[in-house]
Amino acid sequence: MKKLFSLMLVVALLAGMSCFAVAEEELTGTLSILSWYDETKSAPIIEGFKAKYPNVTVDFTYAPPVGDYVEKMSTLLYAGTAPDVMYMALENRELLTAGGYLMDLSGEPYMQDGTIPDSVKAMYPNTAAVDCWVGGLFYNKDIFEACGITEEPKTWDEFKAVCQTLVDNGYVPLMDNCQDAAVNFVAPLFGAETLSKDPDFTAKVFAGEATFEEGWTKPFEMFRELVDLGYLTPDMVGISGDDVVVQFATEQVAMIMGGSWNLSTIAQINPELNYEIMGVPGTEEIYYCGCINVGPCINANAKYPEVAKAFVEYVVSPEGLEAQFNTYGGFTVAKGFTPELSPAVKDAVEAVQAGQFHIPMSEWVSHTESLRLTFIAGVQDVLVGACTPAEAAARLDAKLAEVTAA
Repeated sequence: MKKLFSLMLVVALLAGMSCFAVAEEELTGTLSILSWYDETKSAPIIEGFKAKYPNVTVDFTYAPPVGDYVEKMSTLLYAGTAPDVMYMALENRELLTAGGYLMDLSGEPYMQDGTIPDSVKAMYPNTAAVDCWVGGLFYNKDIFEACGITEEPKTWDEFKAVCQTLVDNGYVPLMDNCQDAAVNFVAPLFGAETLSKDPDFTAKVFAGEATFEEGWTKPFEMFRELVDLGYLTPDMVGISGDDVVVQFATEQVAMIMGGSWNLSTIAQINPELNYEIMGVPGTEEIYYCGCINVGPCINANAKYPEVAKAFVEYVVSPEGLEAQFNTYGGFTVAKGFTPELSPAVKDAVEAVQAGQFHIPMSEWVSHTESLRLTFIAGVQDVLVGACTPAEAAARLDAKLAEVTAA
């Protein structure tokens, strides 16, 4: 009897597997997609999907990010001719979510079983964003060792002590061109000093229940402290980001603020450079720069919804995750595929996966570009002494009031 039951179970399992295979073979229709990535980068994903669903045709369109993509997607949405699959970015998130253009994917298995982390779902609703970029303090491990610095600083006071040790040993401790809203000292310090205590702070600002000045003055003050102590100098405001990376790669400076897109440049200039990326330590917490990359979402009025859903399911599958890691250049945050990471970025990627990062634009849910430009101007003016930290923070309030009233 047991043998008969076992045989029946095996037959049932094989039949179930066969049904899945038939379902894949029988899925028909068209995958229409407006891709954030060009044909070359998208090829492994599209080809893998086609191999799994051979009876599906693909209508592929590419628009270069960021401006061209957002403009084309907006035009298609307003005309009612948008494709079934689009990509959500910080720059079009408000349009897609507020406009009701997205299919609700919250009940899908990959949204329920932890495949897509909670921090990703909070940033990109109903979107299968699976990877990230990371940034923070790039530091030269050999210079640290030469100066007797044996551990990464964990607090703001320890960080200042490290800077002073580097100065005492004849090194330039820091460089930052202060021209990038995504990678700078002030943004992660805001995460460490304000968001760590009140994760809803920015939402309160936009609801009129708090002000930028209340949450951003201290991070600007801490940034200015680095200038007052001589660790950053006003003349750095004119240095290009490329020059900063070159000086780090050629070991002319011990630490820089940088992003993961700088890794290839450093490898080309000095492949033997011994360095890692650490977070920016605040009073008690450590935050990194970084953000979740764009991800596919589905048009609420998709012509072939089952095909679109199958594509997104493939994107979050282990096979799809590996293909994206190998071609897109991001770092996988979704569960199901664990890439081998270099020691230089491992801690940073894990921190971003855990939500221990901040990029202002991720929380500025409206008037993002106006606020970004105001923020950058404030960082630069604080660096050169053209305004106080409180004034730089208050400018954000003034700008939000201005664009909201317009």
